[in-house]
Amino acid sequence: MGQVKQWATSVAENRVGCIIDDYLKEKIDFNIAKDKIMKVENVNLADVDENNVDEVLFYAKEDYWKKRNAEGKYQNNAR
Repeated sequence: MGQVKQWATSVAENRVGCIIDDYLKEKIDFNIAKDKIMKVENVNLADVDENNVDEVLFYAKEDYWKKRNAEGKYQNNAR
């Protein structure tokens, strides 16, 4: 892969990652996250397109909550 393509891929992945992070932290809702992701330049280099953006956000949220629950952040400690 050429250096320019590597750079463009890295930039797209970082921007998508920042948007997903804002979505996971509930700074933005699903529709805003989806719109922002689709407006990222070269988003297709981050393996995201209009056909899978919903799944990307869904699984990101699912993985986030699984991790948080595994860390014991949201377990019910009542006995």
